[in-house]
Formats: sequence, structure tokens, C-alpha cells
Amino acid sequence: MMAAEPSSAAASAAEYLEILPLDSSYSSALATDPFLRPPSSPSSIATDGSHDPFGTDDFVDDDDVAPAPSTLAPATAGTGPAEAPAPVFARIAVSDPKKHADTTAGAAGVIPGSGSYFSYLITTRLADGGGEVRVRRRFRDVVALADRLAAAHRGLFVPTRPDKSIVEGQVMQRHDFVCERCNALQRYLRRLAAHPVVGHSPDLRTFLTEPGAISAFEDEAPRYWTTTVNSAAPSAPTKTGGDLFGMFKGLKETAMNFMVATKPPLVVDTDTEFLVHKYRLQDLQQQLTTTSQQAEALVKARDDLKTTMAHLGTALIKLAKFEREQGTCSPQRRRAADINNFAKSIVKFSRSQTKLNSEIVKHLGSIHEHLEMMLYVHHAFSDRSHALQHVQTLSADLFFLHTRARKFESVSSRGIGQEWSRYQKREGLKETISAAEAAKSRAVREYETIKVNQVPSRKLRELEYMK
Repeated sequence: MMAAEPSSAAASAAEYLEILPLDSSYSSALATDPFLRPPSSPSSIATDGSHDPFGTDDFVDDDDVAPAPSTLAPATAGTGPAEAPAPVFARIAVSDPKKHADTTAGAAGVIPGSGSYFSYLITTRLADGGGEVRVRRRFRDVVALADRLAAAHRGLFVPTRPDKSIVEGQVMQRHDFVCERCNALQRYLRRLAAHPVVGHSPDLRTFLTEPGAISAFEDEAPRYWTTTVNSAAPSAPTKTGGDLFGMFKGLKETAMNFMVATKPPLVVDTDTEFLVHKYRLQDLQQQLTTTSQQAEALVKARDDLKTTMAHLGTALIKLAKFEREQGTCSPQRRRAADINNFAKSIVKFSRSQTKLNSEIVKHLGSIHEHLEMMLYVHHAFSDRSHALQHVQTLSADLFFLHTRARKFESVSSRGIGQEWSRYQKREGLKETISAAEAAKSRAVREYETIKVNQVPSRKLRELEYMK
């Protein structure tokens, strides 16, 4: 990661560098640590079912079918394919929602709808004539799958799962809600299967082909970027009245260390090629957002025009009828006929606007799909930023621990009792430093994995597959 003076090629991308400030509670950083003091020059790396969706029955896996054996080996998680991989799943359909009583819900009968849930029949046809597999999953299983895929494929453009923020029956009838949920789940699973890396994930294959295996996903703690050296430090014993002086002395030393130390340098991502592509994707997202807003305004304006023209045509038809009924001479009858023909033309124009609006909305849906893909891109870039900040945080914590160890060694003991106490504290500090170094090594490896996953050529190929 170390490099010499900045090259001329980096000047064009200097304005795109992303600054990731650290928490203000951290102090000076070790000058020799590349993660605390990054180099000055950027380095480039290389079906809807006929079953009644509201029939309550017990949850049994009658629809589950054991998967046929397949010779397809899943790709390694987190690595991009060199060539277009053969799809594992030929077709995925979500249908036949069933309502079940949730016996585990403690609030059943208190909160409406809390004592029941819906399950969905997922029919998967394997590629290369592998046959069809049917399993039943509930939405909670989809949430568990999404969490596992996000943890196993950090840095990739992983499609996001359907949102559960819409309360059932709040904005639509229950039947419409279940149908929308079926369509959203089917679209989500098909996008996962079409992904060049996630489509070969063992977790996705287990979810789609192994009945009842999703229960193994539950009760697992999600992975977050909040692990610091403080979690590895041993818990301090409770202070008694005789230890108050030592506690206040320790607080004073800690405050002095933070006051004397300087603020660590800002962290920047030095991969110029990645930053240039990141800026281009952000610019594309802005253009898509502007285009979407303009298209929505156009649809609204044309819809207003259609409504106005329809009212005008109706009024003219009534006027023509009145002229025809009240007319006593041929000029009045001719005028009534002309008004009637003009009114019919206006009505036809209004109907043509309806067809035109439907075409515009169709293309607007394509723009919204691209905007949704930009959300995947944003999540992938956030994973990289969080990983770099996590490494920086662990490096700063490790530096403070080493500083504390050096100060601890420089203090001389005044007796055998103090020597034994210093020995215990020194050993505990060594264990804490060892745990912090191991955590930093894991964070560095994960950050490097994300960097490999986000090689620009691989990300562009991934976008092409997802289209």
C-alpha cells in the first residue's frame, strides 16, 4: 500500500477521493502504520396459485420435494467469475400463499394479525434438466437469507430484499397485499439467481432446494462493524471504597492522554481506478434520479391533459345533442354535426393519451429498476467504506494499547505486592493487545477481500449480468 510521490494520472481523480473522518475520541496514530497514515499517492488495484390464500391450516411440508442431485459446484463466496458462469436455476416461481397460526407468538390475540403468518410456495427448476424442487418459506426465512448473503458477499452488488415496513392491510386489501408480496419475492429471488456470484451461493441453493433447511440460518448473530478492541478487553473488577483513589488517578491519566495527543489523520481510499468508477456510478445515479423526476412530471401533466380533454369532449357531446334537439333549420343541424365530430375527435385524443401514458409508465419502470440497482451499488460502496474505517479504528486502538504498555513498563514498582499487581496487569494487557492484533488482521483480510470484489472490470461485468 506504500507508494512514492503522486503521479499525474491521479490528479484527475483527486477530487473524487472520499474522506472518512474518524471518531473525535481517538487521538494520535502511529506514523509507521499504513492504515493510520495512508500514502500520499493513490495505488490502483488491479404465477399465481389457485389455492385460497386465506385458508388457515397447519404448517406441513407436503409440497416439499427432495432436490435432484446436481453436479454443479457452487462458486466460492466473495470471488468474481472470470467468465460468464452457467446458471444454476432455470426458473423460479413464488405462488400459493397460505395462512398459518403462529403458536409461538406471545402477543397472539393482543395485537391484530400477530398470531398468524403467511408461507409461500417456491418452485425452482434446476438447470441442465435437474428437475423441479418445491419448498415452503415464510418472509422471516427470506430475511435470514438476505442477512447471510450480505455477510458472505461484502462488497458485491447484492440485490436487496423486499421491504417489510408496509403493514399488512394498511394501504391495501389483504388479498392485494399478499399478491404484491408474492410478486416482490419472486422478483427478488430471480435477481439473486441471475447474479454471477450470488447465484452460485450455497446459501441460496439451500434456501431454494432443501426443505426445512432454512431453520439452520436462525439464531445466528449478524455481523456488524462495531467490534473494537474494547470487546476483547477483560472486564474490570468492581471498585470498592478503598480503590476510589486509584480509580480517580486512572481517570486523570486517561484524560491527560486524550488532551495531549493529536487528532489522527483522515482516512482516504487510494485506489484511483475504483474512485473514478465510483464517481461515474454516482453521476449515473444522479442522472437517473433527474430523469425519473422528469418522467413522473410528464406522466402527471399528460394525465391532467387527458382528464381535461375527456371533460371537454363530454361537454361538447352534450352541446351537440342540445343543438340537434333544438335546431329548427339546416345550419343549426350542420353546426350540431360539426360539434359532435369535434367532440368525438377530442375523446379519441383523450384515449390515445391513456395509451401513451401507459407506454411512458412502462419505460419509467425500467428507470426505477436501474435506480434500485444503484441502491445495491451504494450498499457495496458502504461496505468498503465501513471496512476501511473499521481497520482505522482498530489500528488507533492498538496504537493506544502499545502506548499504554510502554508507559506501564516505564513505571517502577515499590514493593513485592506492587510487583505482583503490575505483573498481572501486564499479562492482561498483553492478552488484550494480542486480541486486538488478531481483530485487526481479520479486518484487514476482509477489507482486502472487498477490494478484490470491487475491481472495476469485475463490477462492470456484474452490472451487465444483473441487467
